Amino acid sequence: MHAEDSVYSGPNGIEIAFTDQPITGWGGLSLVARFFEVLGVRQALAKALPDGRTSPNQVPVVDMAMALLVTILMGGRRFSHVERFRSDPVLPKMFDLSRTASAMTITRYFGGFTKRHVQHLVEAVGKALWERLIPADPAAVLDLDSTIFERYGQQEGSLKGHNPRKHGRPSHHPILAMLAGSKRILHAWLRSGNTGSARGAEAFLDEALHRLPPHTRVQTVRADSGFFISGFLTHLEVRGLKYAVAARMQPPIHKAIAGLQGWRPFGRGVEVCELPWQPFRWAAPRRLVVVRELLRERPDAAGRRLFDLPGYTVHAVVTNLSLAPEEVWRFYNGRADCENRIKELKLDFAADGFCLRSFQGTEAVLQLNCLLFNLLMAFKDEVLEDPSPTLATLRHSLFVLGGLLRASARRSRLFLGLLTQKTRYHLKQLLLRLAAIPPTVAHINLDLPPPWRNHPSIPAGFLRYCPLAPA
Repeated sequence: MHAEDSVYSGPNGIEIAFTDQPITGWGGLSLVARFFEVLGVRQALAKALPDGRTSPNQVPVVDMAMALLVTILMGGRRFSHVERFRSDPVLPKMFDLSRTASAMTITRYFGGFTKRHVQHLVEAVGKALWERLIPADPAAVLDLDSTIFERYGQQEGSLKGHNPRKHGRPSHHPILAMLAGSKRILHAWLRSGNTGSARGAEAFLDEALHRLPPHTRVQTVRADSGFFISGFLTHLEVRGLKYAVAARMQPPIHKAIAGLQGWRPFGRGVEVCELPWQPFRWAAPRRLVVVRELLRERPDAAGRRLFDLPGYTVHAVVTNLSLAPEEVWRFYNGRADCENRIKELKLDFAADGFCLRSFQGTEAVLQLNCLLFNLLMAFKDEVLEDPSPTLATLRHSLFVLGGLLRASARRSRLFLGLLTQKTRYHLKQLLLRLAAIPPTVAHINLDLPPPWRNHPSIPAGFLRYCPLAPA
């Protein structure tokens, strides 16, 4: 051990010195590293990421992607935080990185992505890992939702649009599809900030359903009022899907609700009713389930307050489900968990933090972020056997753990610092579960796109369903 001049900290006389031994404060991430190894994450990414570089001195692209994923697990929120990962003497070895790249090198690499590269990344990762990461469900419920990524720069597609938190702030407006039962992100698109919630929703839904592994089938779709568009509802019906979509409380609906009779109570201060609804230009009527909540009994109830129904807030859901109105409402309310997952994606996984000038580069990083979300959900299901802890909770309860790496000619051993026998026992149980998981070999029979340095860029003005603003 090499020690430099020591100093004293405070009156307790504890001496501070330095050591050259490889020590990490993230010893608990060794469990995640082992889980990634079992699933073949590194092998899958190596085949999915484009690389047209020819220099033998370049950092492997898979090492750059892995460094980014681990940085997110550590709480990083932007590319510069990769340097925290690089400065750790143990983490790169833990995740089998041959070399570590600087934040600038990583941003330069992802900044060269094209639309074709993003599509290949999505398809290749899906073929390699989706069947392993998405649990079997023959009657899955798919939640569609959009969110706002606020931007503070000159990024492609960062435009002014609907932004309830910061009006007039340029943003991106991604759309996500999540499987309700397994809490997995099935698909995601990055879109510019001036894109409506449902724009491109039909094509997005088709891509999401195409990504389903063979053992999973979607039967029902839920969405908020941003998807209350006749064309989208018709698309769901043509595909034979059941749905529950929140209705926009427009004046014609107000008038119809005001004249409703036969309200039935089904909770404290809550009543339900239904009617066939066919506004102008709809080819046929659809079932509309209406719920009103008495403000006197439920003063914090969300929803629209109508002049025609004073003292109530009102909600409406259009559906083709055959359930009772009360059950339709309960079923639709289950969509709120999707919003919790999106909140976790933004707050804990920093999905809105890793942004490049390049639109396609930013979307590529978003796809990796969604992959990491699913990997961690699988880790919680299979290793922890508890899906409830968020990533933020796991950082403090499991990942932040002192570790000392000792290497010899034959093997390397990571010694974890444990405070109690209970903690030691818990870690041993997790390691035993990891050892029992059969390894997955990732096979991807796809040709990589042409070298990204030589691939023609996407024409100026092309973004997904959302042209760039004129210069």
